[in-house]
Amino acid sequence: MGLLRELRSLGTALLLLSLMVESVRGGEYDLTVEVPPGKFQCFFQEVTEKHKAFEIDYQVIDGGDLNINFMLILDYQICFDNSFSYQTRKVVFFEIFLYDQNGNLEEVDITKYAKTDPELKKRLEELGMTVNQFHDSFGKIRSHLSKVEYYQAMFRTQEARDRAIMTANNDRVLFWSVLNSLVLIGVGFVQVYMIRSLFEEHSKIGRALRR
Repeated sequence: MGLLRELRSLGTALLLLSLMVESVRGGEYDLTVEVPPGKFQCFFQEVTEKHKAFEIDYQVIDGGDLNINFMLILDYQICFDNSFSYQTRKVVFFEIFLYDQNGNLEEVDITKYAKTDPELKKRLEELGMTVNQFHDSFGKIRSHLSKVEYYQAMFRTQEARDRAIMTANNDRVLFWSVLNSLVLIGVGFVQVYMIRSLFEEHSKIGRALRR
């Protein structure tokens, strides 16, 4: 009996964990795309009647001056315009949030699972909780996990953007350093040649410099 009870508790925990994962992802979508130079790309997001508000957050994390044109067309066509850039592709990270009439992300209804699974209510009671108590606790945990996921995505985006900027700066510094080195070497050779020509009687450049 003890083993059976532990297995039931484990099954309940796994079910609740799966509900949390499903709830955290509900109403929130993120994607990283590459827009080629001179191109105009659009993406579509299905919005149902239960969604009353729509929010999108985007950042250019690599390419050029980290700029791109954005537009939202009808319900709901998300477009990124890189037609003004002829050589540089842009890497764009964007997140979509779909909210209900209360301003919350899509939420899993725990009571629905309690109705379809009579054992769920009993299992929750074994854990010392009612369905409503668990629903409230579940909502708080879901909210905190959504915030954690949002900030993690933002930090990853900022890190990728900073890395792209550092790489571009490094390439720029390397290019000008090599160019300056070549110029210095070239100037050195010219100076040596001109000084030598001053001591050569048959050098046309030497005669011109001695005048």
